Amino acid sequence: MAELILHHYQGSLFSEKIRAIFGFKGLSWHSVEISPIMPRPLLMPLTGGYRRTPVLQVGADVFCDTHVITEYLERAHPQPPLHPDTAGWAVRSLAAQADTRLFQIVVALCFQPKAVVAMLGTLGEDLAQKFAADRAELVKGSPGVSTLPPEAAEAELHDMLGHLEAQFAATRWACGGVPTLADFAVYHCLWLLANNTVVGQLLLPYARVRDWMQTMAGFGHGHRLEMSAEDALARARDSAPMALQNVSGHLPEGVTIGSAVTVTPVDYGLIPVAGSLDYCTAHACAVLREDPQAGQVRVHFPRSGFRIDAA
Repeated sequence: MAELILHHYQGSLFSEKIRAIFGFKGLSWHSVEISPIMPRPLLMPLTGGYRRTPVLQVGADVFCDTHVITEYLERAHPQPPLHPDTAGWAVRSLAAQADTRLFQIVVALCFQPKAVVAMLGTLGEDLAQKFAADRAELVKGSPGVSTLPPEAAEAELHDMLGHLEAQFAATRWACGGVPTLADFAVYHCLWLLANNTVVGQLLLPYARVRDWMQTMAGFGHGHRLEMSAEDALARARDSAPMALQNVSGHLPEGVTIGSAVTVTPVDYGLIPVAGSLDYCTAHACAVLREDPQAGQVRVHFPRSGFRIDAA
């Protein structure tokens, strides 16, 4: 089985989502710690410029965004399943809501001034300034991750947590009797909230939610092995992209398989990744790239939340 290599940093909430799924599935994986801010000179040769976190590498295949990461993990390591057949639509729908709306709510709360002071106070003045500048660059040219006022975000959070508390009075998990992707999508957002000393107290009235979070944390992170960024680059350089059986379709107008394209997020981090279009389905796409340091790599993206343009 191909090695799983996760490029991540400790405070990244979407990285925590994948780390927790590794624990749930009992997987061994290689950890490449990256800086929470740019530059990342040993990661960019793999991604072609994509700068959001985390990134999963499997040899010369690079998966950007947790949507394609979780879909790959489900195919390669199907047990225990993240979305059982009988609840697949409900699980994916709730996970999507958590990754978008709940994420926006939590970001609005964690990045309000009083919460930012608490977070950046642990970094030191120099790194705190660099972190603030880096995040400003990340959302440049876009409406940003969230435009919610903190008061509105807090009200919406309590509405969601109240319903979640009632859910856990009836069932153990977000979508019924077994843990699913929906649990991990909700968990990583609340994990970020809980780790902020200012806004973490918003969880205190919800005992069942807090118990569920402890259960989720109990899955652990699987078997973690440290790896250097140089070794990860060498893995890509010494590998070839994996064999695929994807049937392409749903192509944007004016784009064909093999043509030069760029793939770009539509919400934030608006950095195009250039390459030749290798496949394109209703759910995912990938480009092939040649890089002096990484060799030939295939970079995968979701279709939802990204656009494909002819280069």
